[in-house]
Amino acid sequence: MSGTVGVLLFIATLIVMVMIHEAGHMTAARACGMKVEEYFFGFGPRIFSFRRGETEYGMKAIPAGGYVKIAGMNPYLTVPESDLPRTFGAKPAWQRAVVLSAGSATHFLVAALLLTFSFAVLGVPGAPTTTLQSVSASAVRLNGEAGPAEKAGLKPGDRIVAIDGNTIAKWDDLQNYIRARPGVPVTVRVDRGGQLLSFEVTPEQVTDANNHPIGRIGVSSRVTQNKEALPAAAWDGVKGVGVVIADSVKGIVRLFSPSGIGKVLSSVTRSQESTRSSGGGQALGLVGGARLAGQAVQTGQAQSLIFVLVLFIVFLGVLNLAPLPPLDGGHLAVLAIEKVRGRPVDPRRVVPVAAFVLSIIVVLSVVVMYADIIHPAANPFQ
Repeated sequence: MSGTVGVLLFIATLIVMVMIHEAGHMTAARACGMKVEEYFFGFGPRIFSFRRGETEYGMKAIPAGGYVKIAGMNPYLTVPESDLPRTFGAKPAWQRAVVLSAGSATHFLVAALLLTFSFAVLGVPGAPTTTLQSVSASAVRLNGEAGPAEKAGLKPGDRIVAIDGNTIAKWDDLQNYIRARPGVPVTVRVDRGGQLLSFEVTPEQVTDANNHPIGRIGVSSRVTQNKEALPAAAWDGVKGVGVVIADSVKGIVRLFSPSGIGKVLSSVTRSQESTRSSGGGQALGLVGGARLAGQAVQTGQAQSLIFVLVLFIVFLGVLNLAPLPPLDGGHLAVLAIEKVRGRPVDPRRVVPVAAFVLSIIVVLSVVVMYADIIHPAANPFQ
């Protein structure tokens, strides 16, 4: 299947998640008796809108997210006296915390549902076999040139039975043999529909996450699938989201650390050769995520695409809870400060902090996106 399908599904997922996220805020606000004035996708000039009850719904010209306008949240807007009891600030702190957390909560719920579907309907990937699922392009070159296996003539569906006369019964045996021989020609014997064929393949050299040179021929394994009963799938889905949340927290801490920011900024100045041969450790933005989704689709395994989507859905949910204004986590941090101080924080004093943090996030996002374009990460599915 074309990688374009994965890219389009990635983009569609982000758009849908934006609206689900904002719907979480809106639903929680209404449940707490707050007035919801607007629910929009995008920012800037209105493209269209309509009103249902007291809420205006619509779309704006810049598709860079979405928002829900709750009465009283903007400190620079005057609220009619009749609406004061229904403003955000008029409600108890616990209700405001629920509203602020509801957006990210939808990310974790959607991710758990996706994993549950994957485990129950598509199956849990089991042991990899020596049958090839895909044969793909080079990880070293950026022009889409065929990889070593594809150049040699290997095809999806081929079952590798031997390398250099050594019988191959496990996928790990194949990987270990290839990884240990970068640049060294090997003879791969395959079973193609009952016919035994031999191909000479020269593994290209890449580097692993520890910067050690390894060999790669550009193939992925076809794995067995074991479907789970719905209760087990749901529980494993919840546990899976928990694992991704923990990994996302670690990743965000690393990203915003001085060394992490330095690494992101230096990623655009590294030599193309060192980046092309790098096998891990590179931050991914939306461009990299879209490419990763396309590569997942090319494996022919829907579970790979779902896992990529879950990673980004959960990461964005966790990032939104970081204790930095203007993120929801920043507003939660202000609530915590108010609780400790015993008096409200003037929201106008938070605005400069929010503007500074937002500028840092925008700069990092642009740098990561630029790095995604000029130094694409290696395909992790090969």
